[in-house]
Amino acid sequence: MFSRRTRQPELSPLLGAPEPRAVVLVLPGGSVKSHGRPLSIVEWSMRDLAKRVAGEGAGQGVAVHLLRYRFRGWNGEDADTAADARWALAEIARRYGDVPVALVGNSLGGRAAFAVAGHPSVVAVAGVAPWLPEGEPVAQVAGRRILILHGDADRSTASAALSLAYAERAREVTPEVHRLEVPGDGHFLLRHAKDCWAATAEFVLAALGSAETPARLAAADLRTPLPVG
Repeated sequence: MFSRRTRQPELSPLLGAPEPRAVVLVLPGGSVKSHGRPLSIVEWSMRDLAKRVAGEGAGQGVAVHLLRYRFRGWNGEDADTAADARWALAEIARRYGDVPVALVGNSLGGRAAFAVAGHPSVVAVAGVAPWLPEGEPVAQVAGRRILILHGDADRSTASAALSLAYAERAREVTPEVHRLEVPGDGHFLLRHAKDCWAATAEFVLAALGSAETPARLAAADLRTPLPVG
């Protein structure tokens, strides 16, 4: 068994292009506070997205890693999840050099993704039902391309209202902030998971390819419904 002192974060095996020209780092969800092991079911919930991005992006040199955290929780001022995400960005740079990175974070992982967006390799951040508490800083997202997907019925700690407030503040520091609401879905986005993954993949691959955000995702209204079907 790992102790708190010796446990280390890990990157999953590489998916997609074997010699990446760009990388998508997927950050799964977790708990507000816990030093227990991350739950494997949370990682598995993001595997369909990781495989989709890898399959669609391999031709443009995009690869995907999923981050395995040391601990299940954010853990207050320790911000363990963000620390692990910073480690992952440094490790990607060590392995592949100066390649652009797009971050995709779900729930707890969404908070981590936005927290580390100021890293020089990061060009885009996609938050899927991200946990963005009141007052979460936005200065670090300056110059990044942002997409937030959130169920309009999410009343959890990571509520839709909080991500809307975050998106409004983020627009003060970066012009390209898009937010789509998933009608009738809660925090786990069970009814429209495939549509969420399709939109996320489309967004990050456009960002990594230096292409414009697809028109169907580039909504000015931060409460635009997610295109489905």
